[in-house]
Amino acid sequence: MQKNLKLNDLMSRERNTSRLMNVKIPAYVSDAIEQVAKEVQASKTEVVIALLNEGLILSEGTLKDWRSKASTRPARR
Repeated sequence: MQKNLKLNDLMSRERNTSRLMNVKIPAYVSDAIEQVAKEVQASKTEVVIALLNEGLILSEGTLKDWRSKASTRPARR
């Protein structure tokens, strides 16, 4: 969260939808996320979103080829 957040910031920000996602992760991953959150003074949610975004950006080229193959498969019934 922003430290100096003001009402104008809220009014002009882009609205994003969010969803709750419940996943099981190893304890050491949870501990690492908590440590990063403390170091950068952010919430664990913000850290998880940032890490997921970074991973998606890095894997974009690899997943591009994978998606094209997967999309040609017939749909499951």
